[in-house]
Amino acid sequence: MNATKASYIENQFGPPSELVNVAQFIQSTSHALSLPVYPPEIAEQCSVADIRDSLTAVGNDPRLMAHLIKNHELAVSNLHLAAERTARSRKRPPERDTSNDTPEIVKFQEELDNIPLESWKLQANSGIFIRPVKTSDQNTLMHEKTTRTDDGRLTADAPQALITVTVHNKLSWRQTHVSRASRHVLLSSQTLGDLFETIPCTSNEINEEILDDGRVTGYRDDVPTRPGCVICIEGLAYGDGENEFDYADKLIQHLQSMPKESVTITKAPTAMHDTPLSSLSLRIGEPYWLLHHGNCEHFIVIDQIRLQHPTDTPSGYPLTIQITPPILDVCRGCTKVPAALSIVNDERLGETPCPLCVPCWTAMGDPKNNKAVVVPFPKYELGW
Repeated sequence: MNATKASYIENQFGPPSELVNVAQFIQSTSHALSLPVYPPEIAEQCSVADIRDSLTAVGNDPRLMAHLIKNHELAVSNLHLAAERTARSRKRPPERDTSNDTPEIVKFQEELDNIPLESWKLQANSGIFIRPVKTSDQNTLMHEKTTRTDDGRLTADAPQALITVTVHNKLSWRQTHVSRASRHVLLSSQTLGDLFETIPCTSNEINEEILDDGRVTGYRDDVPTRPGCVICIEGLAYGDGENEFDYADKLIQHLQSMPKESVTITKAPTAMHDTPLSSLSLRIGEPYWLLHHGNCEHFIVIDQIRLQHPTDTPSGYPLTIQITPPILDVCRGCTKVPAALSIVNDERLGETPCPLCVPCWTAMGDPKNNKAVVVPFPKYELGW
């Protein structure tokens, strides 16, 4: 990766913390598990159960939640309209239609209007700090997703840290910017390999090529490829260890051919599947680089390192708590449904590769030349 581009991407994170030795962190903080619990009277005074219950009640009521969303969108729209309004503009800000409000909504709105906090309502200059909703703000998951196995389990006998990790991808239309792709929670006893296996990525679902005299003639639709991987953390390259000359060795060999001012990276003494997170020293907010499947890059950022709490999920780690909805290509034929196939070297189409849905490709019939190759798009089955 280009050094200038890499430094520009790194500036979108952080600033990073000092190095946190995970094993020392667990050892130095595990005594907190044996500390006495607060007296009931103090716990009651510090409780926020009433606020939690009221928020949960609103969130579980679709009518009240829809009312809140509409009110917020209207308030934001009015803020932007006020900022753009000129002295000659006579356009009146839109008002909310209250004709269909139920008694529950009217009572709920009265409670909101009577909140004494001056900061509760958006101020006139709030529009400066409000941005549009991005795709990375969405979450395809309704609930946290556990792994297929139940190996990860919290036990009282062996205190462990919970490590929250966010995965960022480079934008396809702007390679110098990144967007959040997913977020995961791992136990400190789990490995870098467990992290890699947990990350959902369309590259993991690229099907195996069918070769004829060295030329790609098609793709198998039953066996996705799983090539090598390397993750760089604090100057060490952790390879997959599946071959004697793995991705870590290939990365170092490539760096040795670069100019002397390039960043120095050495191969780690252990492979990623043999490296527990508890053996590492990590920086919170530092983007660590992950490469797999040839040229598929991710940036791994540690968001949080903490001890487990009694309310945490007891098993099923690594957990996936957020997945950004993937942006799907639309069929170029009907322009109505997501494409399922990528057609390469078909002279009947106006572009190559050309995304098409299955019905449109079937309606076209067989290609006139034998150079056309049909590449199936990922089905989003591994890790989603």
